[in-house]
This record gives sequence, C-alpha cells and structure tokens, in this order.
Amino acid sequence: MSAARQLTPVEPELAGTVALDPDPARAANLEPARERALDDAPRWPVTRLVSWSITLALAMGILGPEAASRADRVEWLVLVVPTIMATLGSRALFEVIGFASAHRGPLAHLAAAVPAGLLAAGLMAASSAIVGVRWSPAIGAVTTILAVLTLATAGAARGFEIRLRLAMRRVYFIGCWESQRELARELARHHDATLVGSTVLGRNQGPVDSVALTGAVESSRATVVVLDGLAMRVPELVEAASLLNLRGLRIRDLASYYEHEFKKIPLAEVSPTWFLFDIAQIHRRRWYRSLRRAIDVGLACALLLCSLALLLLAAILIRLTSRGPVLYRQRRVGKEGEEFTLLKLRTMVQGDEGDREAAWGPSQAHRVTRVGWLLRRYRLDELPQLWNVVRGELALIGPRPEQVPLVAQLAREVPHYSSRHRIRPGVTGWAQVNLGYGGSVEGTVAKLGRDLYYMKHHSLRLDALIIWLTVKAVLAGRG
Repeated sequence: MSAARQLTPVEPELAGTVALDPDPARAANLEPARERALDDAPRWPVTRLVSWSITLALAMGILGPEAASRADRVEWLVLVVPTIMATLGSRALFEVIGFASAHRGPLAHLAAAVPAGLLAAGLMAASSAIVGVRWSPAIGAVTTILAVLTLATAGAARGFEIRLRLAMRRVYFIGCWESQRELARELARHHDATLVGSTVLGRNQGPVDSVALTGAVESSRATVVVLDGLAMRVPELVEAASLLNLRGLRIRDLASYYEHEFKKIPLAEVSPTWFLFDIAQIHRRRWYRSLRRAIDVGLACALLLCSLALLLLAAILIRLTSRGPVLYRQRRVGKEGEEFTLLKLRTMVQGDEGDREAAWGPSQAHRVTRVGWLLRRYRLDELPQLWNVVRGELALIGPRPEQVPLVAQLAREVPHYSSRHRIRPGVTGWAQVNLGYGGSVEGTVAKLGRDLYYMKHHSLRLDALIIWLTVKAVLAGRG
C-alpha cells in the first residue's frame, strides 16, 4: 500500500458521522443536549474587551436615567450597588432565556432582552423605594428601553463574533478517528473555530508522505494544526508539522489545545506522568489555602443565614407532602478518599432514598416527590450541604463527591478517576456547571476531564466564573 493511500485527508463532507459543518447551529446537534453549557450559549461576546464594554454600557443604561434626572444632586450614588446587582441579574436572565431558545437572530435577541430589561428596571425601582430615592414611571421606561437595546446589541455582537471567529480560526487535525470525532464535537459546541480538514491515522500507522500532508493542510487554508498523541509519535508527521510551523501555522498538541480552548483535559491524552506536574490546589502556598478555606466558611455561614426561611418552608412542605425525615443523609467519598455524611433535603419517598444499594440519579427519577422535583430543579435540596462546608468536608467549589459504592465501581472502570480525590470536593464545580449530573459511567468520564482541568488550573478567577455559571444554572432550572 502506498503512502498516499495510507494517509488520506478526510474532507469535511466525507467525515462520516461527524458533520464538520461551519454553521454552529447545525453542528451543535451532533452532541447530546446534556453537554450544552450555559457559557457556550451564543448570547454574550467572549472577547474580553467587547464583553466588558457591553457590560459597562448596560450598567450605564440602568443607572443613567436616574443620574441624569438628578444631575445636580448626589442621591443617585446610593444606587450604585443596586445597579451592579441589576446589571448582573439582567445579563444572567438574558443569557438563560437565550440558552433555552432554539432560535437565533434579531427577534430572538429582542425576545430574550425584553424580560431582562424589565427585571433591571424593576430591581432599580425596588431599590429606590428602599433607600428613599424618587423613582418615576418615565425613568423606569427609559431604563427598560436602554437595557433592552444594550442586551439585544450584545446578542447581535456575539452572532457577528461567531461568524468572524469561525472564518479566522481554521483547524486541521491529525490523529486517530476517536480524537477527531470528539474534537469536531467540541468545536461545534463552542462556536469559536472551524474544523476544515482531518488526516485520520490507523493504530499501526506505517510510513507517511509528509509532502502530501503539507500540501493538504495548506490547501485547507488552516490557521492551526492539532496533533494527538498518536500523531506525535510518527517522525514524518513531526517533520511536516515543523515545516508548517516555519510557514506561519500554529502547531498544537491535542492536550494543550483542549486546555486552552475547551477548559478540559482529554482523558485519552492523560498518562501517569501527567500527575507529576503542578496541580494548582495541591501546590498552592499554605496561606492561600487558609485564605480560601476562610472564604468558604464565611460564605457558607452567610448563605445558611440568608436561606433559613427558605429551608424552613422547604422542611414544612416536605413533611406535609410525604412521610419521613426532612434531611437525607448519604455516605460520600471526600478528600484523600475519606468518607463523610452528605446532607440534603429529602426529595424521594421514604424508604427509597434510604436504600443501602447505590444507584445513579436518573434511574431513581420515578421516586421523586412533587416537592422534591421542584427542590432538585433549582438545586435547593443542596442547601444543607453548606453545613458540610462549615465542617470542612466540602468546599464551595470542587469536584462533586460520589456515593461510596459507585466510587469503587468507577475507580475500576475509569482510568485516573481516583485522582479527583486529591482535592476537597465541592457543592458546585467546573464539571457540574458544564455538564450537570453525570448519571452514568459515560457521564462521569465526560465530567472527569473538567475535574482534572479544575485541579490543574484552579484560581479565584475560575472560581468566580463557576459561581456565575451556577447562578445561571439555578435561574434556568437546570438542576
């Protein structure tokens, strides 16, 4: 067999079950709905300058009418903090509604912007009444209009950004079929780059024609070439990549490309030596770990105090609608494999949730009570876990702890699964806000790549992003 036949570029239209379609709306249908993340919804620009500029414009549109009506006085300054809250709240609602909508375009942006603009005006009106600042219907109308126009502009800007990035960020992949299929799925999901061609290698790859490969990549007009671990072990491919690098193309290995673009670790590229390198939470200085622990405890106590009335109401509803205790206790695996008792509001009928045999959540869906369904949908059943945070068994942010019997099964079936126990688990986490509940071995594998990314790249900025996405998940009812 000749080298040309052994190494055949796979064109987008011939990619089998993986549709390498530059249209993200069609390409996104390739993946299960459960893998859609709120930060991937094409509603708000991801380019930092544009994103912050529009956010600032939204804040000015919300506060501006009140400030202009009282330009000679400083009463409006007490509304600065409410303005920040109204800005974040209206933006979150706009993105949540946009995420739930299957339609794109100006009318969809406007439909998502109107309720978000009304929320901003309502929050400002309520804040004005609380602090004693005069608020008129005219100011409310102008605030709503400015907020709606700014939000709709953000949606249009994101649409333009998607088209521009898809045109300028062109990816050519070299590696095995499984990696190519997963890369196509991730690119379609993130709307930020286009897979313009692939060269699929066999597991027992023989000699290849580096000249033919170079020509195929250049003819695709790619801007970046991504090689997986299999391709990196073929000398001819490394030589071709070196030549393409000298001609101005960016060369990336699959693992680093995933980390930079998708904020996850491709498990197929993880080897035992990967864990020899720095892991953020493990190698942070002691003062930083102590500070983070103090922040966790402080926020957990504050959230518990703020949610006492809600917890009391939930407890009454649980007792009135089903027999059994209000709190559900379950053994979970925490840091360094230590077991602890996780607290939740009971959401299933008595006797079912207390069964000793562990089971995946989706298989128990028929046992959820009506009140339990509501609590789960908005994650209110997890509020008692704040007490686990105070006790030091959980952090606010980290990999979700799993049931003891399931951990034993996953440790046998999923490579590197036990490594997630090197850090303290959390109430919410990077995998949780991206994929929700795993519900199966396959779902756990998908979440593990994001858990490993969080372990390696943990930072206060990433924690803030996770909290923001958690708020949006709660508003969207994606429990």
